[in-house]
Amino acid sequence: ADSYSSFRDADVSDKVKTVEAALERRSASVVSGSSTGYDGGSKSFPFKVGESSSSLLALIPSGIGLTYISRLQRYILAPDEDYDGNFGEGIASTKPLDPEFGPRGRSPIERERDLDLLTYLRFCASGAICSGGVHLALTPLDVVKTKLQTNPSEYPDTITAFKKVWSEGPSTFFTGWQPTFIGFFAWGSISYSTTEVFRRYFTSLAGVDALNLEVPIIIASAALASGIGSCLIVPFETVRIRSVSQPTFGNNIIGVARRIIKEEGASSLFSALPAFLFKEIPFACAKFTVFDLSTQYMYQLFPAAQEDLRLSLYVSLVGGALGGIMAALVSNPADATVSEMKKAKTSLGPTEAAKALLARGGVPALFSGLPLRMFFYSVMISLQFFVYDSVRFALGIGSDDLKLYLDVLGGALKESGGPV
Repeated sequence: ADSYSSFRDADVSDKVKTVEAALERRSASVVSGSSTGYDGGSKSFPFKVGESSSSLLALIPSGIGLTYISRLQRYILAPDEDYDGNFGEGIASTKPLDPEFGPRGRSPIERERDLDLLTYLRFCASGAICSGGVHLALTPLDVVKTKLQTNPSEYPDTITAFKKVWSEGPSTFFTGWQPTFIGFFAWGSISYSTTEVFRRYFTSLAGVDALNLEVPIIIASAALASGIGSCLIVPFETVRIRSVSQPTFGNNIIGVARRIIKEEGASSLFSALPAFLFKEIPFACAKFTVFDLSTQYMYQLFPAAQEDLRLSLYVSLVGGALGGIMAALVSNPADATVSEMKKAKTSLGPTEAAKALLARGGVPALFSGLPLRMFFYSVMISLQFFVYDSVRFALGIGSDDLKLYLDVLGGALKESGGPV
């Protein structure tokens, strides 16, 4: 097999053969740069040509064609005289435009590498380290946020809450750190890795339409992954909230969990799952969507950042901060509802807890702690993506590490045994 057929799978090869057959049936007298390949709606520029291979003509970018020079008695590449230099109009790519090959020069022939078990485990490790580590480091902010939501009479605002927690002892800031770290270590491992798997799966299903379905693919992938992760994290969050709202409830994560199970039943650890899904799914969708779109926009403004590791990590920081702010905003009502349910022993379900919040403080009660959450999650998500990308690069699963490039010249030389 040549380098092309070894690069493609069977389905792609069949599609290519169909396209090539259709091109062969076209009239050979007129060739359009945009009609010989996918250029996202570029302008068509006709050129007179003689008999030639449509397969080779398909490599010519828009605005470039073959013209016959009688004096030389051969065809040469030439730009259309009306060509305005606007290659590949409408193509959403953040890579610099190649002046020789137009839009095809951005990523001529490439595809993502299939995920094997080792690569998937490295995604799990990256997600676990970034989520568990960052949540642990920001536990003090999480404690203050939970105090604001579970006991607004004693902790009416952020400044007062910080002062009161400090007066209770500096160690109070790390109340519930065990369920926080263990829970989000496991959650990050599942959430980040399955998001990557679902994104690749939906992209392959969409085929050539994947470029136009980028946002729906991100949202669907993040929603499914966060739904799976929520089932894993909810018992740990139940223990954490009870530890913060009632510091004397148990000595550690095991003591708190045992007492909850003994007094309320094991189902109490999972009773907040519906509310948690309403919190985590919008949170994850907003986080990943805003992060991906904002970083893509920044790469368009600063293309050099793609080639510089330090600059790309700065882009991740800014994109994460924006994603965290939006995620905090859309998920705050469900977060307040979960805190209301789990601050003490209660039979309240998600709907009853939300009604209790509205009865006590109206709509603003659903957004209690929002300013702190926006700051907390802007810092947390930016650090998470920064650490996530750093660990990915270190483990050899960065974006470029997971791409395969077709080396046409290398394949030809290998098969022929030398220069051709």
